[in-house]
This record gives sequence, C-alpha cells and structure tokens, in this order.
Amino acid sequence: MTTHLTSPDDPLTDTGALLDAGLYGPHVERYRAAVRAHIDKLVLPHLDSAEAAGQFPTAVIHDLGAAHVFAERWFAGGDTGRSVLLATELGRAGAGGLAVGISLHLETVLSMLCRFGDNDYLRGVRDQAMRGELVGCVGASEATGGSDLEQVTTTARRTADGWHIEGRKKFVSLGSVADFCLVLCRVHRDNGPQMARLGVAVVPRSGLRVEHSHQKVGTHSLDTVKVAVSADIPEQAMLGRPGLGLAVINYGLTMERLGAAAQLIGTCELALGLAVAHADRRTQFATRLRKHQALEYRLADLSARVEILRAAALATAAGYGRPGGPGAHQIAGLKVTAAQTAERVVSECMHIFGGAGYLPEETPMGRLWRDVRLGRIGAGTDEMMWSIRAVGLTPDNDAYDRMIHIST
Repeated sequence: MTTHLTSPDDPLTDTGALLDAGLYGPHVERYRAAVRAHIDKLVLPHLDSAEAAGQFPTAVIHDLGAAHVFAERWFAGGDTGRSVLLATELGRAGAGGLAVGISLHLETVLSMLCRFGDNDYLRGVRDQAMRGELVGCVGASEATGGSDLEQVTTTARRTADGWHIEGRKKFVSLGSVADFCLVLCRVHRDNGPQMARLGVAVVPRSGLRVEHSHQKVGTHSLDTVKVAVSADIPEQAMLGRPGLGLAVINYGLTMERLGAAAQLIGTCELALGLAVAHADRRTQFATRLRKHQALEYRLADLSARVEILRAAALATAAGYGRPGGPGAHQIAGLKVTAAQTAERVVSECMHIFGGAGYLPEETPMGRLWRDVRLGRIGAGTDEMMWSIRAVGLTPDNDAYDRMIHIST
C-alpha cells in the first residue's frame, strides 16, 4: 500500500511548508528519512541499467508520482523546502542523471504547469504529470540560440482550432521518453509579420520526432536529444498569455536551478563521506591517510565550504517567496556557487582515492566527477547565472556617502 511521505496526522502537512517549523529538527529528519527510503526503493534500482542503456526509465517518474512525492512537493502552491531536501538526498544517493531527470519533471515542468496552468486542459496535464502518469520535458534551447532564449526560431501560428507549432530544439533531456514537451516558441499573429514575443506550448508526444541522440560526457542515465517539433495543438495548450513565454520559462528555470544546487550539494556530501571513509581505512607510509595533515586539512576545508552551501540552500528554500526573501537573483548565485564548488570538491575527493579513483569498476568517483560538470552548464551557464545575479546587486549609497571621501 502506497503511503504519503508525511503522515496525514502530521500538522506540517496541513499548516504550512516543511521548513516553517525551522531549518533543522525532527520534522526535517523524518522527511529526509522518508525521502531516502523512496529513493532507495524506487530510484536506485534503475541506476545501473539506465547508465548502460543511456535512457531515463519512466518507471521512476511513475513510481514517485504514485507515492505522492510530487504532490507533496507542490501541495498548497509549492514547498521549496521539500524540493531542496528531496534534491539533496538524490544527490547524496549518487543518483546522477536520474536525479537530473526527476528534477526536470518535478521542478521545471510541474512548476510551470502549477503556476501558469489556468484552464481545464492544462490542469488535466498537470494532474496526470503530478501522479506520474505522464512524463514531461522542456524544449527551449536551439542550435543557433543556446543560452539566448529570445532568439528561438520555433514558431507558433494560429489555426482555426488553436496553434501550429513548428521548429527544432537541440538539447531536450527526457526527450526520447517524455509524453509531452513544454516548447518555447515565437508567436505569430494570424500568419502576419513575426512578433517579438514568446510563448510556451504543451506539445504531445505525437508532435515530437527525435532526430539525434546526443552522446554526453556524463549523466548517461538521462537521455538528451535533438527534437523536431511539428504539431497542431488546441488553443488551451498555450501556457499563460502569448507574449509571456520568457517569464514562464524563467520561472521554471529558477525552480530547476534551486533543485540543481541542492543536488550538487548532496553529491558533494556523498563524495566527502566516501573520501573521509577511505582516508580512515587506507594506510600509506605506515599511517592512515587521514593522519597526513595535508589530506585531512584539505578534506576539512572542503567540508566547511559544503556545510555553508547546505545552510544557504535551506535558508533560500525557507525564505523564497516571502517579503524581503531570496528570489531568482539569489537562486542563480546559489546555483553557480554550488556548481563550481561541486566541481572542485568531487575532483579533490577523487584525488584522495589515488589510482582507484580513476577506475570505474572500483569506485564511483569518476562518474560523480563527470556528472557534476553538467552543473556549470545545465539550467544556465555560469555566465548566465552571474548576469542574473548582477541585476540584483544593490549599492549602499547612504554608507558610501558617510564613509567614502575620495579626493579629486
């Protein structure tokens, strides 16, 4: 019998978000333990076969949806605390590409459907995706545009019954297994001149054709493909008002970035835990590795940096959406910091294992190392994150006037 992650009698389920009762405590640990049990049972058994096949297993989405994992994350408008805890545990479990695929469905796709799905058609898609009955993906980047989403050439033209969507998307993760795709497109008015406005349309599987399957450096358990889009969709399949496409997609990307940061932090925790255990057990020059100060202090430094990131992710989740709390600018900053830190932490932890760290049949360090590199590209490159964070820079003019006296 399927049960909720939190008990129906738990007041947190009814009264508010998980972290409303504090960033730490038994309520957090209960949720963390329940999430980890679901990951161990429903996600990790698929990892090795998915890595070998190079394709995301849709059973993972179906089973997590049936276990109410998605619904609990999005109850009462959404709970970023549950999002961060779930993503961190996926990273700590070493779920790799499976973690990224789950986040794409749960954070990117469902965030847009929950916030902008304002009609019966979209609510129907949302509810089926929430239950894991449908798997969703996102088609945004194109070969010519890359990070510059305003340059998309995929078009949406009005028809007698709705819209015709036509174009190509280069980087569509889950694209070979998804039941529908949220496609960023350029909206035309009655077949007239091209308008400088964007929309996001729900395109069913029948309107998607995989043209090429990308071979990636890492995250092998997540398929990423080039897709040709050609579909006639009903009027109601457009998310939000045509012209708000960039706002819609950016909201989804903000949620994806928060989840990505948390996953990277969890992966750092896994890598550190393995490295410390190895340093405790491995003896060189008649001394445990951990007793060599050069190595122990290196691990202590890395651990401190990850602990700071973990606290920042929890605080960001707890404060998101509140007056004066963190928003898209801060989440972008958290994501790029987590991505760069993870690249260093996992590399250093791999180094602790010496030659064994370079042997995939002996340790998972090589896979972790390859997988975290995606963090500096996926959901927005470092440069895109810095540009978003830079918009939020606020000058302290009062302090400047009081304290700065530059002579001329």
